[in-house]
Amino acid sequence: MRVFWSSYAAPVVLYLSLLLSGTTVRLCEAACSSCVNELLPGQYYCDDVRINQHTQTADGCTEQGRVNVTCYAAPNVTCSCCASSGENCSFSKEVKCRYVNGQRYNYFVAVSLSLFLGMFGIDRFYLGYPAIGLAKLCTLGFLFIGQLIDFLLIALQVVGPSDLSEYYIPFYGPILNRTALE
Repeated sequence: MRVFWSSYAAPVVLYLSLLLSGTTVRLCEAACSSCVNELLPGQYYCDDVRINQHTQTADGCTEQGRVNVTCYAAPNVTCSCCASSGENCSFSKEVKCRYVNGQRYNYFVAVSLSLFLGMFGIDRFYLGYPAIGLAKLCTLGFLFIGQLIDFLLIALQVVGPSDLSEYYIPFYGPILNRTALE
C-alpha cells in the first residue's frame, strides 16, 4: 500500500490540488526553460510517458534514447520564469527511454536465429553485422564455439542491433536494463 501511495497518488494529489485551488497553468516560453534546472525533485511532477502498444516503448523516443514529457510545478512552488505573473507554469523535460527502430529487430527472432542458424552467421546478418556473419558462414560458426558465444551474447542482450537501437519485444518482458555510474 505504501508503494502505491508514493508512486501513483502523489502526482494525482498535486494535480487535484492545482485544479481545486483555481491556479492557472501556462506553458513557459523557451526563455523560461530554466525551471528544469531550478526546481528540485519533489517540487514538480511530470506526466506519464505515453507507451506505444506495439513496441512497449515510449512514443516519440528519439535515436538518442530521450523523450520529452510535460512537467508542472507543485502547488505553492514557483520558478523564476513564472514568478512575475503569479501563475503556476509547466515546462518540458527530457527523460530516458528505450529506442527501438520500429519493429525491425525482434528479440525472439534474433535468439532463435542464433540458436538454430548461428553456425551459418544468419543471426549476425539479421542484426546488421555482415562481416562477422560472413566469417561465421565460412568457418561454421568458428567451429561452433562462436555460435555458442554469440547465442549467449544475444540472449543476454550484450550484442544488439548494429544501428544502436534496442530489441523490439512484443510484450512487457525480459528487457535488460543496464545501470552505470556517470
